[in-house]
Amino acid sequence: MERLTQERSAGQQGQPNGPRDPLGRQIGAAGEGEETAVPEEMERQRAQDILDELRARAQDARRPEAERDYLRRLLERFNGS
Repeated sequence: MERLTQERSAGQQGQPNGPRDPLGRQIGAAGEGEETAVPEEMERQRAQDILDELRARAQDARRPEAERDYLRRLLERFNGS
């Protein structure tokens, strides 16, 4: 067990920005210097455009029923978003 700890420490010493956990995340003060990303207007508009297109396709009687069912289930996941 001691050897494993030493190997882990040795592997982390040369990494920029400090030690990392097994998933590559920085160990230490969580959230320091990080900001929550808020979608920009362009991103919000793109998401709205996609939802509008999904709604239109789900209502299109010319599309196969299986596809329309899938689109309705997909839209249920994002209802109210």
